[in-house]
Amino acid sequence: MKKLMMLSAVAALMLGGSAYAADANDPTVQIKGQATYKLAPAEFNAYAAAYSLSNGGSIKFTQTGSRYWAQLKGGDRVELYAAQQGVFMTASGSRIAFQDEGDSLAIDNYELLPMAAAMHETNVRVFAAR
Repeated sequence: MKKLMMLSAVAALMLGGSAYAADANDPTVQIKGQATYKLAPAEFNAYAAAYSLSNGGSIKFTQTGSRYWAQLKGGDRVELYAAQQGVFMTASGSRIAFQDEGDSLAIDNYELLPMAAAMHETNVRVFAAR
C-alpha cells in the first residue's frame, strides 16, 4: 500500500512538472512587474504624450522617475514595463509597441488593460496616433 501511494505521488510530481512553457514573444505572456529592457534616461520622452485610439478613445503615457504609465481617458493608470526598445508590457499581458519615433503605436490584448476590463472580446488590437 505504501509503495502504491509513493508511486502515485511521484507520478503526480512528474505530470505537474511537464507544464507548458510559453514563448517569451507571445503577447499574452504576463510580465509580473519586471522590465527586460533598460531605457536610456530620456528615451521615454519620445512616447510621453496623448494618443487618439482607433476605437475612439484616447490614451496618455507618462513617466514618474524610472516608472512608466499608461492611462485611458477616464480610467486609472497602469504601470508599463519595458520589454525592448519601443515595446512595453503590462503586468496583465497587454503589449504596447511604439512606431515611427513615437508618432504611432499598436496595443495588443487591449482588453487586458484594467481600464478596458469590461470588454468581452479577446486578442483586441488597437492602433493610435498623436
